[in-house]
Parts: sequence; structure tokens; C-alpha cells
Amino acid sequence: MKPFRLATILLLCASPLMATAANAPQSDADCAALLERWATDPKAAPKQVINDCKDQLAQAVALPVAAPAAIAAVDPCTGPGAADSVLCWGPWASVAPAAGFRDDPAQPPIPDREVCDARTDECQPLLAAVEPPPPPPLGSCAPGTPCGFATVVAGISSDDDAEDTAFARFDMAPDGSQFTVSPEGGADINSVTGMTTSVTQRSDDWENMRSNGRVGDEQSRIVARVVRDDEGQVLLAADVWSHGNRANQTSQSGYFAWGTATSQAGLDALNAGNVSLNFSGPMSVDNRTTGSMTVDFGTNPTWTGTWTNPGYSFGAGGVASGADLVSLPDQFTGNVIADQSFVQGALLGEPGGARGIAHIIDVTLVDQGRIKDVGLLREVIKP
Repeated sequence: MKPFRLATILLLCASPLMATAANAPQSDADCAALLERWATDPKAAPKQVINDCKDQLAQAVALPVAAPAAIAAVDPCTGPGAADSVLCWGPWASVAPAAGFRDDPAQPPIPDREVCDARTDECQPLLAAVEPPPPPPLGSCAPGTPCGFATVVAGISSDDDAEDTAFARFDMAPDGSQFTVSPEGGADINSVTGMTTSVTQRSDDWENMRSNGRVGDEQSRIVARVVRDDEGQVLLAADVWSHGNRANQTSQSGYFAWGTATSQAGLDALNAGNVSLNFSGPMSVDNRTTGSMTVDFGTNPTWTGTWTNPGYSFGAGGVASGADLVSLPDQFTGNVIADQSFVQGALLGEPGGARGIAHIIDVTLVDQGRIKDVGLLREVIKP
């Protein structure tokens, strides 16, 4: 609301008392009447006219001793409650009060009210701040870049208890000839280069890929289901990796999910279209577990998901920030100990192509204990 508007000017022109207020003295009676009117109608006169009348009545010789109290009765800005009145200045200077406004940069904004610029008289609602999304536990996946996640255990079995399983970022050459595993707080595990890759057909829309390589005492392996493009480059991949060194008798292994994060242009198109995408598929550590996720794009994109196993099930949800999907503690189902759990994922692929979600789950269930898994979910295309 602007402090002084056209309606006020018209009112001044229509009233003989107000028409001369700016350039002629008023009688004490006129000023008293004007202040009484102003107390209930802040648009009754310009601020300068009101101030002049206050001064005039305060200095008038004819006023009795009780005059200040009488003025306070009609002027809410002179009484003891002036600081709490929206008709006065005081702490309300940062919002649009009925009697006027001057910008006070030192005054914090008050949500759900109008805030105005005294230089332009422009007023607009003050919006509440939007909470930023939580940071991804394993770091962000930049749009348009290779991105993947993996589990890491000692030995070549790829499996171990959740407490002895670590998570890592995973990267792979698009032809499957090498890979890198970057565990949390540990040194990178680099495969040998130039692994030999073979691909065989399957009865579904996946292919099987095996990559093996050995250089000296080091040996590396990938056994994965993949989706490739027309040039034979891997777009999506998931399942088993391992790397060992016979000389020092060490080996590590685990499961992975990998692809290329959706480009910023692809994300912009999905958000602009307010698109909802559905994804589903088996997890890799325990392939009896089926994960299903829905991503709702738009101004503030979000996601929800469920994971179902013969021994348990749970649900989660959160925000989508760029290509990243991160869980929010208050969106886990009741059987999840939220402060000990998280889900992180990344949207992979481009509109019109093979799309999926690579993700990890680290949840503690009330009756099941801790579960760690990694999985690649494919987009579910509705007929």
C-alpha cells in the first residue's frame, strides 16, 4: 500500500478544510477535528499537515493542562502505545503501515506483509525464504557428466555386512575398458587399463557386458547389465566390479550403478513441462529388493520412492536439485530411523533416450537393522 495515493489528492480537493491545509493556517478546532478524523482514517491528510496540526495544538496557549492527554486520545502516535501501533513509525518502518513508509535497511523484514521502496513508492508482498536442499552425502553429480555410485567391501565376493560396507563414487569408461572407485575417505581404486570387453544379448532390453583385464599382479573385472547407444557406447550400467593385487594379496569388490547425469538443457525441459517420471528396477546388492521412484519436475521438483523386499519395505522422499536426488528426514516412513538414514541418487539420460536413476540407500529399519544397497532403476514407459 502506498503512503499517499491519488484518492487522497481527490479528497483534499473536495474538502474546503483540506484544500487550504497545505498553504493556510488552520484553527485549533479544525486541527482537533482533523486529528480525530486522521486517527481512524490515515489518508485524511498529508503527513506534513498532520504534523503541523500536532505542533499547533501542542503550543496553543488556550489549551488546558490536560491537552496532551486529549491529543493522545485522538493521536495514537503520541501515547504510551505508540511503538505498537501500525499507524505510527517505530518498529513498523520496514513494512507498509497505514500512515506512511520510509525504508529502514537496519530493520529486519517481517514475513507475510508488504514491503515498500520509499524511492519509488513500489510495494510488494515479502516472501518467506526457501530452505536450500541438503547437500548430497557423496557429493553432487554435475548435469551432463558421468556419474555413478558403488559399494565397497574387502575381498572378491562383493558382499558383506552393512557395517563393513562402504559407499563410493563410481566412474567407468563408456566402452567398459576401465573404471575408478572413489570410496568415502579412502584412496581411489583404479582398474587396469585396456580391459577386454564382450557383450551378449539378453531376452529383455538389457545386454550383458563382461570386462576383464590383467597387468602384472593386478587384475580387474566388471560383470554388468548395460544399455548401449548405436555406436556401442554404454549409456547405463549396473552390477559387479572387483579389483585385486596378487603381489600384496589385497582385493576389493562391490556393486555399482552408473551412467551420464541428465544435461542442464534436459533438466530445464522437464521442469518447464512439469513432467512426472516413474522408475523401477532391482537393487544390486540384494536383487530381491525392488526400488520404485517417481520424480515430479517443476518449479520445486521433488521425488518419492519405495523399496520392497520379501523381508521388509520402506518409503522415502525428498528434493531434486539439478540432477541430484536427496532424501529429507521427515519424509521417511515410520519404520525408518530417520536420523540414521539417507537416500541419494542421480537422474541419468536424456529425453527421448535411455533414462534411469543410479542411487544408494543407507537406512536403518526399526525391526530389520541397517541396510546398504546400490541400484539402477529404469524409466517406466507408460503405454
